[in-house]
Amino acid sequence: VAFEKICSEESKPAGLIIIRDVSSVESEYIPNEKTIARIQDYQEDKELFRYCTLPEVLKYVECFTGPNDMAMHTMLINKPPDMMTGSLEKPSNRIDCAWTTKEHIDRNNGCLAVLPGTHKLPLKPHDYPQWE
Repeated sequence: VAFEKICSEESKPAGLIIIRDVSSVESEYIPNEKTIARIQDYQEDKELFRYCTLPEVLKYVECFTGPNDMAMHTMLINKPPDMMTGSLEKPSNRIDCAWTTKEHIDRNNGCLAVLPGTHKLPLKPHDYPQWE
């Protein structure tokens, strides 16, 4: 509910940074979920930040950080099914990032692919996987 209210401009929590999709900025748009690319610094919004505190999420994050973790930056990346752009930013090799989904994903709707052992290889250019 909080995400939909932010997208429709019914709500804007303090400190929130909203990044709109470039195509929606260049045209007349109706504020909705397809016009928002990212929401950053949502730690002051109790409903959105609640996801970061879920035991199901922390269970895996704490495997990397230990029990004394702290959110330094919060970012919600919105990828509607018809958007085919990927992230242009590559994190530093000293940053842990917990990537999770808030809905069911699979190969048909653009899921993130994890290839075991690739974290030990040199960085490679990003590309879409060639599914068999």
